Amino acid sequence: MDKEESPQVPRRTTRSLSTASTSNIVPAAKVNSSLESLTINDLLVGGDPISLDDIVSSFPGRSSQIHEIFRLLGPLNSPLLPLFVYGGASTGKTSIVLQLFRHLNRPLVYSSCRTCYNQRILFESVLNQLLLHRKNAANSYANAKRCERPSDFVNFLRETLTGVINNLKEKSEKLIPKKKIHGGGMGNMIYLVFDNFHLVRDWDKSSTILPLLFNLYDMLKMPEVGLIFISNTSPDTFYTNMGYVEPIPIYFPDYTEGDIRQILLRNQANQKLYSSFLE
Repeated sequence: MDKEESPQVPRRTTRSLSTASTSNIVPAAKVNSSLESLTINDLLVGGDPISLDDIVSSFPGRSSQIHEIFRLLGPLNSPLLPLFVYGGASTGKTSIVLQLFRHLNRPLVYSSCRTCYNQRILFESVLNQLLLHRKNAANSYANAKRCERPSDFVNFLRETLTGVINNLKEKSEKLIPKKKIHGGGMGNMIYLVFDNFHLVRDWDKSSTILPLLFNLYDMLKMPEVGLIFISNTSPDTFYTNMGYVEPIPIYFPDYTEGDIRQILLRNQANQKLYSSFLE
């Protein structure tokens, strides 16, 4: 390994579109040390605090969806039935879900079924995040767990979630005095977000993995775990009579012409002038 390497951006900071500074070079030993000392805070969406009103104003035409998801997520430590957020591409689904978690300051595990393009990669991505494990040169870029079989995934997931939930509970107990004053804290819930979920239908063994993921709520029986599926296609393209709890659907329609106009006018110094080009 080289003696020096560029610092890596924390997982949640990357999600908030922050960029790493390349002006300062950090010794590899220090980089590896920081990567090995991840905490439960690394499961939070990065960025400065954001209000619900700011989220609504940032996404024209999405007020009802934002408030519906916010209502379903509920107050701190509220159990959550699985959610199925769906709509066409570029309708704000993923961005709004992540911004709401940024607002609520709650931990989540985010996995895209586009980059996690088969069940093994998906399983190991979820477990890596829950175990606060980052692949790097120090660990030979190995996963925290090797997991190929669905049965192994469920067992590993239950075990790992139990540890995370206990960690959250301990953290919440220590923060009780501060919570009474500031109303802060992460709570005891952990959320698993599966984005681009429609792509799973094209995977090998999709007939096995889809029922597994939809059945996680019943199999885990852990009220502190919330499941959110984000898809470009409707729930009807997935569901079969399998006996699992059907996720609550939340539909994101395509933007209207008026919505697109508001989006284009946002952050324009001279909206009146810019509007004349949209006529």
